[in-house]
Amino acid sequence: MVLYGIRCVTRVSHKGGKENIMNSVNIIGRLVRDPELKRTDDGLAICNLRFAIDDTYSKEDRADFINVTVFGSQAEICERYLRKGFMAGMSGHIRSESYTDVEGVKRYPIKLIAESVQLLQWPDHEEKTKEESSFEAQEEAV
Repeated sequence: MVLYGIRCVTRVSHKGGKENIMNSVNIIGRLVRDPELKRTDDGLAICNLRFAIDDTYSKEDRADFINVTVFGSQAEICERYLRKGFMAGMSGHIRSESYTDVEGVKRYPIKLIAESVQLLQWPDHEEKTKEESSFEAQEEAV
């Protein structure tokens, strides 16, 4: 899997262990399904998203997929405004998890914990723009 914009630098701490001093990720992709908003028992909003990221470096027409989690008021905004097919840019950090699948194989998926989400494209707005320009062209013809 290719993830774009990942920079992770580690250094050795004084105690001999590794210390993460930088984990910063920036991606741009399209939502592959509508956002899923959940709340913790304390009321914290958690929004789970899944994005497709075009692999422009591949000779094949393919995309990579990454799960994204957003917290708090930003999660509520994502749930309210993002929809399947929308393009967005996200900044945050990588977190890995582990689980054992049904075949007994241990898996280590990664996800982006988004600290910032920027809506880059409004599909409805583009359609309205096309309709408006078509309407304006009809008005000029009359």
